[in-house]
Amino acid sequence: MAWPVWRSTPLQNASLVRWFGQHSSWLRRNLAALLAALFCWSPADAAAAASVTHVERYASRDSARIVLYLSEAVQFERGSAEGAPELGQRLYVDLPGASYAGPRSFEMKGLVERVRLSASEGRLRVALELSGSAQQSVFFLPQPFRVVIDVARSAPPTPAAAVPSAAGLSERTVRRIALDPGHGGSESGATGPGGIREKDIVLDIAHRAAPLLARELGVSTLLTRDTDDRVALEERVAKANAFGADLFVSIHCNADPSRSGRGFISFVLDGSHDRHSVSLLERENAAPVSSSDDFQRFLEQFDDRLAAARSTRFARLLQRATVASLEPAYPDAVDGGVRGAGFYVLAGARMPAVLFETSFVSNEIEGRRLGTSRYRQKLADAIVNAVRAYKSGY
Repeated sequence: MAWPVWRSTPLQNASLVRWFGQHSSWLRRNLAALLAALFCWSPADAAAAASVTHVERYASRDSARIVLYLSEAVQFERGSAEGAPELGQRLYVDLPGASYAGPRSFEMKGLVERVRLSASEGRLRVALELSGSAQQSVFFLPQPFRVVIDVARSAPPTPAAAVPSAAGLSERTVRRIALDPGHGGSESGATGPGGIREKDIVLDIAHRAAPLLARELGVSTLLTRDTDDRVALEERVAKANAFGADLFVSIHCNADPSRSGRGFISFVLDGSHDRHSVSLLERENAAPVSSSDDFQRFLEQFDDRLAAARSTRFARLLQRATVASLEPAYPDAVDGGVRGAGFYVLAGARMPAVLFETSFVSNEIEGRRLGTSRYRQKLADAIVNAVRAYKSGY
């Protein structure tokens, strides 16, 4: 292999000689630093720019979620270590090259008793001191970059053992469900005719469905928000996991800039989104999907076919129940089907999880319908009937 050769003219050579002569004293003083910069740089030096800017904690008796906000993307490594007997099990996540200037310890209650952050050997360690043994799951969310640490006393539940029913179906155990009304507080979501707001519509639908689930199915229901308050995306599934929910339904209204889009759609977490879902993803995730590499890596963390199949089964039941609920009164209702997309709010769910786009609030027809109690009640009925069918083994 021939090395590339740079050939100079005599005039260029003379200019270089004059430059080195004029700067010889500066070069002698700084030669060591220049050589270090040229030959001793490593990728870890680039990562040193990354810093943890904020630490969010969500605690409960049997589970917890720790969210680390970082200024830049970093790699992370997870592990466990047995501490002193009085300290119990410790789980940790190492962030090579990262720094942190905030409090070094956070007291918590429940499964995680304390979170400690310490720096050594060029890495930041986030250690969790636990009250008992636990399973750990770590993943990242892009834009802004966050490392999410989930811990729970037990592994994610597997499908319940089949219990034959009178109809010959295998009933599933569904004792608890988490309903997640999207947006809230300063986040209004999409708006429709007359200024109706997504955040108000979906909260009303959840308030209509919850008592029916309790009265008709004996299912306890958690609302991730019960009032007009903002709840962080990471906190919503954290609440569902802490509640021990058997199903998670995030309720939203769709929107289309052209105002022509129509239909109800159930989404599950995967990377098969089409170009029509990109604007919806960016609105619900509050982040652009322009960095395809980061987004693809995010999705690759959740390549669990069994979990995806369970979510898809419930999503199909939700679509069928919505058709049955709406069509008698609204024969032009559009079934948008089950689709996949990378919604952050579904990440880390320990149960079948679906994001339900009830209708297009931006569409003149569906927007007007969403403004009525009758239409919202039928959407709430659809959620209840989908849970009924899933519970019955369909």
